[in-house]
Amino acid sequence: MLESFSDARLLHHYHAVAGDVLFMLSADGQRFLTLNPAVERLLGYGERDFLKHPELWFSLIVAADRQRVRDFRASGAPAGSMTYRIRDRSGHGVLVEETLWRSGANHPVCGRVVDISLREQALAHERQQLQAYRMMLMRSRDPMAMLEVRGASLYLHEANPAWHLYHDAAMAHAGQTLERVYHSHVMHCLEGAGTLQCDVISLSLPRGDCRLSVQLVSLGRTQQGDSPRVAVMVRDISATHHRLEQAVNQRQRLMTQLNDTPGVRYCARGPWPLEELQSISSGVEMLAGLSRDLLLASPRIWQSRICEDDLAECQARFQEAVDSRSSSVSLRYSFRHVDGRQCYLQDDMHLYYAAGGAVREVLGQLSDISESEAHRRQLEYLIQQMPGMVFQCRLSREDEFTYTYLSPVAHQLLGEEVDATLEDASRFLSHLNDQERQRLLESARASAETQSPWEPDIYYEHPDGETRRLACVALPQPMDPIDGSVTWNGYCDDITARHHIERALRQSEERYRFILDSVSDMVSIEGSDGICQYISPSVERLCGFGVNDIEGSEIKLLIHPDDRDRVARKVHRSACLGEVFRVDFRILHKQGHTLWFESISTPSMDPKTGRYLRILSVSRNINERKLIEQRREHEAMTDAMTGAMTRSCFLSMLDTLLVSASRDQIALVLFDVDHFKRVNDSFGHAAGDQLLSGLGGICQQQLRRNDYFGRLGGEEFGILLADTGVATAVGMAERLRQKIAGMTFAFMQQELLCTVSLGVATPLPGESRDDFLHRADMALYSAKRSGRNRVVVASSSVSEDNRE
Repeated sequence: MLESFSDARLLHHYHAVAGDVLFMLSADGQRFLTLNPAVERLLGYGERDFLKHPELWFSLIVAADRQRVRDFRASGAPAGSMTYRIRDRSGHGVLVEETLWRSGANHPVCGRVVDISLREQALAHERQQLQAYRMMLMRSRDPMAMLEVRGASLYLHEANPAWHLYHDAAMAHAGQTLERVYHSHVMHCLEGAGTLQCDVISLSLPRGDCRLSVQLVSLGRTQQGDSPRVAVMVRDISATHHRLEQAVNQRQRLMTQLNDTPGVRYCARGPWPLEELQSISSGVEMLAGLSRDLLLASPRIWQSRICEDDLAECQARFQEAVDSRSSSVSLRYSFRHVDGRQCYLQDDMHLYYAAGGAVREVLGQLSDISESEAHRRQLEYLIQQMPGMVFQCRLSREDEFTYTYLSPVAHQLLGEEVDATLEDASRFLSHLNDQERQRLLESARASAETQSPWEPDIYYEHPDGETRRLACVALPQPMDPIDGSVTWNGYCDDITARHHIERALRQSEERYRFILDSVSDMVSIEGSDGICQYISPSVERLCGFGVNDIEGSEIKLLIHPDDRDRVARKVHRSACLGEVFRVDFRILHKQGHTLWFESISTPSMDPKTGRYLRILSVSRNINERKLIEQRREHEAMTDAMTGAMTRSCFLSMLDTLLVSASRDQIALVLFDVDHFKRVNDSFGHAAGDQLLSGLGGICQQQLRRNDYFGRLGGEEFGILLADTGVATAVGMAERLRQKIAGMTFAFMQQELLCTVSLGVATPLPGESRDDFLHRADMALYSAKRSGRNRVVVASSSVSEDNRE
């Protein structure tokens, strides 16, 4: 009894805390007898709501499923389940599964409702994934299929289009069946019950043999349990296989070329000397007389033929490179050839290190340098005969200065033992004062940074008590990437005596240069070939050019092109006579403008030939004076108000054209302003002046560059047209008349209109200037008498004009 009571309490507790909705219905299935609290978590309504309102549950079921649920509950089946959609209190739809149990007829019905929304979503997602995988399978370019094993035969269960594209073509072209291609691989895969990777399978296609990489996966047996299946995934690796074959062939060609090229290349394990030789090119037989096979079997034979002194030195240098983790090292040593002769070899090695720092592998190249070694010894002999000192020095990143080589002359030049100076460069630096030592180091740093020649001049306190001047020139090598040091190869000589002579010459030169630099005028020396040999620094202030821009080039390039021929004739004539001459000319400033200069030149004659060797010229800027002269000349020739030529200048130009050969190709246009007096009387003389100024601007815009425009007096103007006939002159006059008539001149918020009357004339044969002007003037008055604002062409005789 106690156990039954405990079971009842346990059942009641489960009923209260269960996550699913548990309930009991009446025998007809239409109303709830009991509900657990899970219903409120699922639908938002409490137990009492459903017990009090039996129809509440059916009202929440979607209309499409409502009758189906009623029929299911009233069916009377012992057990069953169904799914339907129901809405919670907030209106959201929930997919549920309802299960009912009946213990007998007219007994209450027990049931459970489970929320399967998430499970349905997971199933839908799984279906979408499956559909995507199937789509990828069908669209893949790689052949994929599922093979089924039935006895000793293979059957294609499913395949993508790429599979059919390859295997149908192989079957049609070469009769390659599934059993022939895949049977052994499939059986092997099934035996291992796992994944099998096949390196290469070959298919014979119409386009040629195709290499395929195949992967097989055992899928187990079918549901009936008698037909195992295998998934086959294939990838076409023909292109990759072809490239691999090319790489192998290329490697073989490179090895062949390696053996055929001059020099000997080798690969060895471990440090030098070589103890484990992996490979060596065939050229070693010609280089040393030793066969490849012998050296590969016994590498120590090579070491035994190296000079003992050189072997010890090379071992030390190799170890030094290893300690500094250098990636390369070059060794030179004397080697005894098999035929007995002594040769010199250079061994250039690339070092590869293991993780612990030991040398793992050495790649090297051997070269015969016997000939270059002989040249080196000859060079050493020449170095010993030179008066100066050949040296090699190095400057470390910490400014530590050392000598790595000094020729024997260093003992005489520096007064110190060569070996002692090589061991301790401070013996050399101690003979320099602090300032010289600092200057030497600074110039070395500058040379190292810019990779430019190092050319220090230093004062050296010789041990014999004399101060000597040493001049050095050295070329830097690229900076060592490991320790940052820079090495120079150079030459040093004692220039004390030469320095004294140069100083005396320099002082003399400085005196003369001071005189020339102090002169404000430009002083130049020009050779007989026209090349500037010297020009004073004042050229930069006067002309904008530097001294280096002018010296060594033709000095006439400074002169304006229009003046060059005139100046050249003057220079040549006066220089040949040996006379001092004066000439004015224009110079082109570097900024583009021109300046007037006056030059007084003196030629230097050769007493033997009587020809001039050079010309000394002193040139002065007279630009201001020339501008004043030109301004005065311009003011005398130009009307200030209209910009036109004055009457006298215009008539002078007319005289020039009438006596020229082109007399028959000129035309004269005279015009004046209609009713100009009315403008002055109505608006004042200021308005008239502004009208005349604007009229002058219009005329100058309309005329050509070789036409001449002049003011003859008051409001009367004249135009000389060169290279023009009557028709062209009339057309130009008509355009000018229309342009002026269409213009409006503004004066003090007033708009002034203006018209002109024009007379056109061309010269008659033998006609004087006055008659020509008179005929044009008569044509102008004829235009006025005819109504103004028009163009009239002069008649061919003076009498006709008078009659008109």
